[in-house]
Amino acid sequence: MEQILLCSDQIPLTTSIYNSFIRNYMPDANGSYVKVYLYLSMCIQSGEKRLSVTSLADMMENTEKDIIRALHYWEKKGLMVLQRDSSTSQITKLELCSPDTQANPESSSYQDARERLAEKENPPKKEKPSAEQETQDGSIANSLTPESFTDEETEANTAASSSQEISVTEEQVLRLSKNEDFSWICLIVENYLKRTLKTAEVQLLTYLFDTLHFSKELLLHLYEYCCSLDKTNVKYVQAVALSWAEQNITTPEQAQRQTALYSTAHSTIAKALALGRPLAKIECEYAARWQNLWHMDLAVILEACNRTMLAIQKADFKYIDGILSNWHRENVHTLQDIQACDERHQQRKAVSQSQNNTGTSSKNTMPKKTQFQSFQQRDTSKAEIDELEKKLLTR
Repeated sequence: MEQILLCSDQIPLTTSIYNSFIRNYMPDANGSYVKVYLYLSMCIQSGEKRLSVTSLADMMENTEKDIIRALHYWEKKGLMVLQRDSSTSQITKLELCSPDTQANPESSSYQDARERLAEKENPPKKEKPSAEQETQDGSIANSLTPESFTDEETEANTAASSSQEISVTEEQVLRLSKNEDFSWICLIVENYLKRTLKTAEVQLLTYLFDTLHFSKELLLHLYEYCCSLDKTNVKYVQAVALSWAEQNITTPEQAQRQTALYSTAHSTIAKALALGRPLAKIECEYAARWQNLWHMDLAVILEACNRTMLAIQKADFKYIDGILSNWHRENVHTLQDIQACDERHQQRKAVSQSQNNTGTSSKNTMPKKTQFQSFQQRDTSKAEIDELEKKLLTR
């Protein structure tokens, strides 16, 4: 079932938050979880008719998985009732419970909420509900993608199957929550970002600090670098961090040298080719192969770019790659190597030309045939000639 119901039996018709929620639940909750709770309260109390995990994630500037984790968190705290489809484990309905009466999932108010949800359950499943479906009691029905609401176990399996995903355990999170160094790092990063850390960002910091063993200095330099580029999206930060890990970068000094190298190389190549834009991803992959795999100096790469522009008057990375591939086979790494390679090429060309000229000269020394000699001559033996003479004498 690809829909979720928000029921408003215990929430007043104004956007109000219980003091008991603020006093007893909010201090211990993650900031992004609190945002989800507040936004859902507003949607329910205002009679919102369109809501999806995607729109909620966009509003919160979180991922869809972060929204799902927030719902699971409030369910465990007993402030939210989630009803799941028995076959797909997707959440089909939810109801917010009063913090004043809700103490645990076994309380009577919690069970009453479950009974109300059961009474409001839709008729048998439809193949695909419309994006804006209104239930009989006027609660919100939201069209969700099949991947939107899944159990935490399914999320973990999905993360494990993707090489781009990171994973942290509850034990790591619990242990680092008591680590003063990690808490200090999170505080500084929040100052860099000028906002509270999102759940995904806390998980990334946990992974980098505890799994990849990034130092405090390297983690702070990572966020300082990304903030300087105005690219603080968690996916971008993660990509930079994992790239540093693959290159065995362990200190801010190494990271500075590497980022300076790549920034200079990419901008210089783009300028040499008159692109007027940063290099695209596939173009960066070409540049990485030339520098990291073939160990070409930047001057050598620029020389290949210049020769490409002179030859075909356009930026063609395949053409540049062909030039550098030939130089790589010739063991070229510097401009001096290019000069030596060019000299060897000129020598081979001169030898080949000389051989061609020699063959042409030998042909020119042969006597030219006259027009008469160009006809096929008869090959008559002496005996045949004598025989002809006898015949002429006997006439």
